[in-house]
Amino acid sequence: MLRSALLFLLFYVVETSLFSQAHADCRNAIDVCDKKKMNINSASGEGFNRTEADFIACFVSSKNNGQAEENSTWLKFEIAESGTLSFTLTPHKIGDDLDFVVYRSINGSCENMKIVRCNAAGDSAHLVYRSKCLGKTGLRNGETDTSEDAGCADLDDNAWLAPLNVLKGEKYMLLVSNVTSKGPGFDIDLGGTAMLPCEKNKPIAAVKPKQAAHKPATSTIASSKPAPESIGGRKVVVGDEVKVKSHTIKVKLWDSQVQDGDIISVYIDDKKVIDHIYLLLKPQEFELELPDGKEHYLTVFADDFGKAEPNTAMLLINDGVREQTIDLVAGRSKQESVKIIRE
Repeated sequence: MLRSALLFLLFYVVETSLFSQAHADCRNAIDVCDKKKMNINSASGEGFNRTEADFIACFVSSKNNGQAEENSTWLKFEIAESGTLSFTLTPHKIGDDLDFVVYRSINGSCENMKIVRCNAAGDSAHLVYRSKCLGKTGLRNGETDTSEDAGCADLDDNAWLAPLNVLKGEKYMLLVSNVTSKGPGFDIDLGGTAMLPCEKNKPIAAVKPKQAAHKPATSTIASSKPAPESIGGRKVVVGDEVKVKSHTIKVKLWDSQVQDGDIISVYIDDKKVIDHIYLLLKPQEFELELPDGKEHYLTVFADDFGKAEPNTAMLLINDGVREQTIDLVAGRSKQESVKIIRE
């Protein structure tokens, strides 16, 4: 009995290790065909070729002295239609530092590649709730930097770089490294106006004829309210989207930059659920009940801007299964909102 248990344990460890390293080399990169959100379950080790990401400029000042691979995962994608390309990487373990390098492959291989984005920014895990260089990372609109060196020492350092302007036929490789933990994976969510092959070739759904007026459509799912256009006279802008499995969620709120007297309220759809709290560097936790309906919108409203505008709040949503972190900004003219979808 003991021998069987040991053999099972050995098999499990070996299988998990092989799965984790399956895409740890460029030649075995995951082929990304569309911009659907992907879950990379595990990242462990650097694969068989440990020299393919040596002497990378933005990693030179890191503890690895230029080596960009650590618990690495490689992904590849080809551009089917020109446009912009962005992405968001979300670590599965809160506090893990994800770094990345984006290469343009000159001939589609791993031997002839040019670095077009390089991000080695990071911070100590104990600063997870207040460091601008931890948590979600990637390429997003509004950023102008094409590279971030290791660490988080400069005032304008953060975890984000500028989106790519890509052309039809170009091929790209993305190296993602978890420099904090061995094992935990990440989610990747691609965006932008560019198209990948499976999006371009996706068949157009047939248009269903309208139902007759005397036979109105019925649904067993409770209808969902649209996002509020404004709250307190300020425009609501919907940014991130999260999926939850529970009717009850726990949220944590804290100041993502400097504790300077920001006061906020929180709305679910158009109803205030948290009233006038000071944003602190230490997270404050609340339990919220989602109303009926599949889709809802959580908005942070600025009641007082403290010493400087805008209000910057980090929001962590826990549905009892996983934690998801979003950075929200509340200003005088507009408030950011996150769309919550109940699965």
